Amino acid sequence: MVEESSHKRMARILGEYLPVSRGAVRMAMQKKREARLKGKPVKSIGEILIETGAITREDLDIAVKKQRADRLGQCPVFASLSSTELIALGSNFKEISLPADRQFIMQGENDATLYVLVAGRVEVFQMDDDGTRIHIAYVSPVEPIGEMGYFQHGERVASVRTVDPVELLSAPYSSLTHYFENVPRVALAFLDVVKRRQEETERRMKENK
Repeated sequence: MVEESSHKRMARILGEYLPVSRGAVRMAMQKKREARLKGKPVKSIGEILIETGAITREDLDIAVKKQRADRLGQCPVFASLSSTELIALGSNFKEISLPADRQFIMQGENDATLYVLVAGRVEVFQMDDDGTRIHIAYVSPVEPIGEMGYFQHGERVASVRTVDPVELLSAPYSSLTHYFENVPRVALAFLDVVKRRQEETERRMKENK
């Protein structure tokens, strides 16, 4: 039951956080679809609702903060934080949407960023010394991505590509240092994820020798 509840909470769309009717949200979604079909610039649901006068900019900002906090609260690394702490943490993150089959983390490159996958699925893989591609794992919501680089000065130890269209939250490591090093319950959860990912990577590498 806990797992089912978590998935339902993660599935909440931004419109559910806004002080507006479902009909207004559906109308905004229709306008978005029409713009896409006509090849026009596609605006977000929130921006469309602001233009139609259904909500204010402040309404949208508050809704985004609440949705972001809920999403981060489902991530095992941050699940122990209170609602107030999650809203504060969320100010360090931004939303990113990527299409399917897009590589956004490259092995060996420097990218001091932590991601949290909130929708879709990604594949983690490595290239060995012979140039052989080795599948490590598929990652689904609401797992963190890129946590290994935190202990490698931002250097990526594996590559990650999207399998489906995905939605991510991203934040620089530098803005999360306080939580990883000074908030014990977050630090322990973070280390548990890192340990699990290291063991999974080592197992996959041994299988492919």
